[in-house]
Amino acid sequence: MLLTVHVDLQERVVVVRDGLPVRALGPGCHRLWGFSLSARRWSTAQLIFDMPPELRAALPDEWYEEITLGSSERAVLWHDGRPKAFLLPGTHRYWRLDDTVRVQVFSMLEEMPQLTAELAAVIPRDAYVDATVLEHERGLLYVQGRLARTLGPGRYTFWSTRESPVHVDKQDLRSTQIAIAGQELMTRDKVTLRLSLTIEWAIVDPSLAASAVANVRDAIYLVVQLGARQFLAGVTLDDLLAGRDAMTRFLEEDAAEKARRFGVRVDRVGVKDVVLPGEMKTLLNKVIEAEKEAAANVILRREETAATRSLANTAKVMAEQPILLRLKELESLKEIASNVRELRVVTGVDNLGALLPKGLLGEPEAKTDNA
Repeated sequence: MLLTVHVDLQERVVVVRDGLPVRALGPGCHRLWGFSLSARRWSTAQLIFDMPPELRAALPDEWYEEITLGSSERAVLWHDGRPKAFLLPGTHRYWRLDDTVRVQVFSMLEEMPQLTAELAAVIPRDAYVDATVLEHERGLLYVQGRLARTLGPGRYTFWSTRESPVHVDKQDLRSTQIAIAGQELMTRDKVTLRLSLTIEWAIVDPSLAASAVANVRDAIYLVVQLGARQFLAGVTLDDLLAGRDAMTRFLEEDAAEKARRFGVRVDRVGVKDVVLPGEMKTLLNKVIEAEKEAAANVILRREETAATRSLANTAKVMAEQPILLRLKELESLKEIASNVRELRVVTGVDNLGALLPKGLLGEPEAKTDNA
């Protein structure tokens, strides 16, 4: 019986009789004589192939190659300078059709090669970790759950397996602001108020911050919140309103000391708003109004006292110097005369002599004694 077999360029055929290989056929047209003959085909377009050992024994050695990878090894199969397949641990067989077919073996214990777009297309995403650390960040490299090292700015690729998983955690080192708004707090004199705060902080030790607290932001928030409660519990409302800077200094020192324990630097804590209840606002307004009114009365009394003292001093001087009193009278008359058309001054004879030049009215005759 004649069996005609046509083999394409990208095919290889093994002729079988009764389940046993007879011969391997390359590209071309083949005619075989015999009974119970059949042909089994494999495409060489798929470089990796799987074939039973009995059939594989019929293949010429130059048609294929075999490679065995250990548990810590991986490989990439290349053809015409392009990666075609990613090989996991185990034994693999691939068609060696020309000299452009090659295998590149990688050790998982060594650094991963530069990850190009071509390699990323064939390497499974779960086989590696690709991380880019920015200038304002630091990366924490974890291998099997343990911190291996801290990564500076740059791009990093690491092999990752189920047996030895790799993870990169990035920490932002830039300054961050938090607003604590609407905290219901009570002072030492039992006054309830609402306090709003602002916090500015930054991570300085990424590894300590990642291992000491679950969430740095929440930890800072709680530290400042408890510090505010502690401070207000020891001061009265008057103390708080009179010295808000004291509260700011206390919170900055308290928060900075506690934040250093988990690798954080506190730059500033500020008191944004102090909101009092409505009835307390009314009461404080009355107190302030009373204080201002009392202060105004004190100033008014001080001015009245000064004015009275000045008048007393003036009266004393005029009593000692009568001519000054007369001059003051004339000055007053002059001011009055400037505002009216005519001013008449009537004085007694005795006083008239004081106003006019001496001798103007004539001298009275001297009395003579008749002997």
